[in-house]
Amino acid sequence: MNGRLLGRSGLLILTLLTTIGLAVGGALASGGLSAGGGKGKGSAFPIRGKHTYGDGLGAGRGHQGQDILAGCGKKVVAARAGRVRRVAYQASGAGHYVVVKGKGKGAYDYVYMHMLKRLAVRKGDRLKAGEQIGRVGSTGRSSACHLHFEMWRAPGWYRGGRLTNPKPFLKRWDRKR
Repeated sequence: MNGRLLGRSGLLILTLLTTIGLAVGGALASGGLSAGGGKGKGSAFPIRGKHTYGDGLGAGRGHQGQDILAGCGKKVVAARAGRVRRVAYQASGAGHYVVVKGKGKGAYDYVYMHMLKRLAVRKGDRLKAGEQIGRVGSTGRSSACHLHFEMWRAPGWYRGGRLTNPKPFLKRWDRKR
């Protein structure tokens, strides 16, 4: 009888530890807990919360960025440090969007589109990686809540810069979380 009780107790403890481990692992994967990449670090994944990848470059329609699907209202943060170059609205496309000029030589312009109206930044603001820019939305030409994210080489977005595929960067930043 004691052998059975110890066996059941051991099984109960093992089950509890497994459940706790899965909960913590799930929280890390969904952005609920952070394993790095927060404010002031070198880089941060641009959405705080559970997300999935949508259409990437091209997507059969000249799509110029990477869509990251997430619930409306989730925080959008700066992927890298920089200065806000543009805050605007485009009804026919980007919706509410922000362009951040990356800090340092060879830096990119980072473009965040389709955000909710209440943006947390203004033109000229200096940002650290992980600082809030806005919230995931579905403004402009959009049919679902998501962040459309673009990266442009110097001289930058709509200044003759070269579009860069952001997905490898996003995947790397996502793994750091």
